[in-house]
Amino acid sequence: MLARKTSALQAVGIHRRSPKSKASFGLKMVSFLFHQLRKRLGAMTPRLVAENADRAPASHGGLSDKLFTEYDRRVAEIKSTSIDSTANDIKQRGVFENATAIVFATASHNTMNLQIWLETIFDLDVIMVYEPSQFYEWLFRSAEQADLVFVERDAFDGEAPAFGTFIRAASEAYPHSPILVLSQDFETAPCNVTHGDQMFDISLKSPLSQTSIWLAMKAAGDIALNGKPLKPNPVLLSEQVA
Repeated sequence: MLARKTSALQAVGIHRRSPKSKASFGLKMVSFLFHQLRKRLGAMTPRLVAENADRAPASHGGLSDKLFTEYDRRVAEIKSTSIDSTANDIKQRGVFENATAIVFATASHNTMNLQIWLETIFDLDVIMVYEPSQFYEWLFRSAEQADLVFVERDAFDGEAPAFGTFIRAASEAYPHSPILVLSQDFETAPCNVTHGDQMFDISLKSPLSQTSIWLAMKAAGDIALNGKPLKPNPVLLSEQVA
């Protein structure tokens, strides 16, 4: 009877499994599920790796690239093979953020040339202040705007105390901007970077030339990028400025 029942079950495709066959089936099912899970994880892994590569490394790489680029921009000197290469290098590197210069001087052919060269060669906006009574007003008004300060020593009519007071005020109002002073009384060199107890950064001998402006702008660009050399406290030198 039992045998016939078993045969009947086998006839319709149902058979009884022994404990050993049940264990074998269970292992096969676990193996099947494991391999399915492995395949699914394997398919997801490249996508996850790609997503992570797009996120973390890109952000770190971008930051490091910016830091190295900024370092190279600041450490490298301004090109000086020609006035055009200097001007292009200054513009491409964004040396003067506001692209603005302010000039305190008397109206003359000399200062007119200065304005023309700064505007046409170096592509700067130039604020010309010709009236001495307005020097201080414009000095402080433009403190957040001007990247370069030009002061004509001869506009003070030989009054050393007045010039010294103005330069002290300029060095305090523009602590990071290059200050350039032009005068007929400077030595024969067309352009010099000052050192020691001077409270301005670059001297220019008048009358100016394109060569002297070229050298001055290169020196001013290097100062703007790398900072001014250490200068004495202007208050302590208030009576020593000529």
